[in-house]
Amino acid sequence: MGLIKQKSSGIWQIRFQLNGRKYQKSSKTKKKSVAQDIERTWRNELNEKHLLGKKDQISFYEALEMFQESKIDMKTYHNICSNITTVKRYIDDKPLHELSTRDIELFVQKRKREKKANQTIQHGIIQIRGAWKYANKMGYETALIEFTKLKINNQRVKCLTREEEQNLLNELSPNNPDYFSKLTPPNKRKQLIQQRQDNYDFVVMLLDCGMRYGELATLTWDQVDLDNQTIHLKRTKTNNEFIMMTTNRVQEILEHRNQKKAHDTWVFTDKTGRRHRKHSTISIRNAMLKVGLNDFRVHDLRHTLASRMIRNNCTLHETALVLGHRSMATTMRYAHLSQTQVAMKMRDAINSYNNGG
Repeated sequence: MGLIKQKSSGIWQIRFQLNGRKYQKSSKTKKKSVAQDIERTWRNELNEKHLLGKKDQISFYEALEMFQESKIDMKTYHNICSNITTVKRYIDDKPLHELSTRDIELFVQKRKREKKANQTIQHGIIQIRGAWKYANKMGYETALIEFTKLKINNQRVKCLTREEEQNLLNELSPNNPDYFSKLTPPNKRKQLIQQRQDNYDFVVMLLDCGMRYGELATLTWDQVDLDNQTIHLKRTKTNNEFIMMTTNRVQEILEHRNQKKAHDTWVFTDKTGRRHRKHSTISIRNAMLKVGLNDFRVHDLRHTLASRMIRNNCTLHETALVLGHRSMATTMRYAHLSQTQVAMKMRDAINSYNNGG
């Protein structure tokens, strides 16, 4: 072990064992004397780290990618990748041991300025903390960080009224005359109309199917059965499946999109038309703001379906099945709606009995 010359390239490889651990890397040189100097320097650095208790260093992005790779077999791997991509947009790369509590606080502040919900921000913090802990476990140098704790209101239930829904869909409609002017070039107008059609279809399907954003954004044509009017939902977050019957307007949307497929695999695509739709809600949220839905999130469309189901005599258990909740505790946020329905049923039953029914 030591220096080994590669026959194909003539470059010297450095290989040796130190303190029971194997080390290997390319010297990136064909000169043996230079390779020997590199090996000597590397050995000295490793010895110094061992004697002084110093740890190897890794960059923040490398730590995120290493953590991401460790989760490749998880059902939520796609969500982890998406959240890590988001984190990289807000925090620049640096040595991991230089990552500080201040970086985490700035990340939170930036996301809050964008009106992101605490739950959404927390997803990013979870990835940062996970990468930090995993790197520390793997023996890399890390700094002491105090991770921000955000208050998550899991009991929040915000729903659309019939009028609010109609206003939102009118705003999203491709036929909305206020969306572009007469001066808009024909090719640009066609692109804008398609984007609005996608957002309109997407919102209707969220309202009628109660899917999570990611479930609908990654929906494939293989999951859709137009003949039997069903959608085979595969929920990665809760690791369960459900066969959903399509409503009339969802069936109409799917048939229309099937006739003008942008992609053979994905029902909804990104702007390139080559991949599935990304997590981009800006246009939909802007439409919500224009119709006065200031305290409304895209995820609240899911709450809207749940509340409508319960108000139309579906049980909490039935609602949980449709939404794909792993625990009934999650569905209990709608319990007050269910209690009202039960009270009305009790009243009607007793009135019927008292009247000789």
